[in-house]
Amino acid sequence: MSDELAELGKISKILVLANAQALETELSKYATTDERKKAWALIDGSRLPDEIAKYSGMKLRTVYDFLKILANADFIKNPHGKPPEKKLEFVPASWLNLIKFEETKEKETGGTNEPDK
Repeated sequence: MSDELAELGKISKILVLANAQALETELSKYATTDERKKAWALIDGSRLPDEIAKYSGMKLRTVYDFLKILANADFIKNPHGKPPEKKLEFVPASWLNLIKFEETKEKETGGTNEPDK
């Protein structure tokens, strides 16, 4: 990676951190439930919609609808047949806690539906 690209990456991270509250507010307009917040956290460019549905607790059709909404709002790239990917790598910490809580609950009950993160 060139020095210029590395520097742009650093600047991008600083801007995300500086604007975290505004980003969370804007995302919250679309991620209106805990399940949608989990789904947003699970979108990482490697998980297909069926995995997102499994780990978020959403029905597959609902995941597809949510992905379409996010793509229309220009928050994600959602190429046909490929995993969706965030255009802006940001997940509010409280949303990540929803995933961690589910992981803990699954471990306590002996379940295997754990996200990879």
